[in-house]
Amino acid sequence: MPRPSEILDLILKGQGTPPPFVHALRFPKIEGWEPGHVWAKWEVDRDFFHLFGAVFGGYLAALADQFVGLAMLSTLDEGERFTTSDLRYSFFRPVTGGTLTIDARVVHRGRRMGHVEAIFTTADGKVAGKATATQVIIPVREAD
Repeated sequence: MPRPSEILDLILKGQGTPPPFVHALRFPKIEGWEPGHVWAKWEVDRDFFHLFGAVFGGYLAALADQFVGLAMLSTLDEGERFTTSDLRYSFFRPVTGGTLTIDARVVHRGRRMGHVEAIFTTADGKVAGKATATQVIIPVREAD
């Protein structure tokens, strides 16, 4: 399996084989990364609107889960995996069009747990939402 940094570099180059849900949900690819930080822009897709003309909150939560996960991935050493144990998304304003900036950062990374946040900002600089997540870091054993 490639190292975490190699996985992120492949994503950045549009190479490799992402999990099927990435294509099914039409997630944007990252525009860049550095240890503890990933960022992207998403052209709001009306296919994900609910009846009242804004992006369905569940889709925003799924985007958040993807990007906090990628931020966490950027801090892993070889021989480590992670899983999300808690994800919360706070909605501040509806997302009704334009470009949404997603900025995900690891706030704290311990030996066995990480805390990550993602901020979703509209094209006019207003915060549309914020996600926070707790990630459990799991050492990979040779038998896995």
